[in-house]
Amino acid sequence: MLIKDTEEWANNLFEHAELGDERRTKRLIKISHQMASNSSCSIVKASSSQASIEGAYRFLRNDKIEANDIASAGFSSLLPELQRSKKYLR
Repeated sequence: MLIKDTEEWANNLFEHAELGDERRTKRLIKISHQMASNSSCSIVKASSSQASIEGAYRFLRNDKIEANDIASAGFSSLLPELQRSKKYLR
């Protein structure tokens, strides 16, 4: 899949993530967009402001966010696309 609009991609991938708070989902989308737009950069270089950097690090340190919840949201959003394209992984 060619990603033309990283903000749209991140939103489509994670908009239904259940992280216990809507603000966490918005932060996940923002971080994903920034990192996809600047794939060769660190969080610091990919972020647009000091507040964005601190928000990303707070998100990563948050004990209430489980990696499996993020992965599940990503996989769940990709499943319909795989079914439409008839490409199944076995």
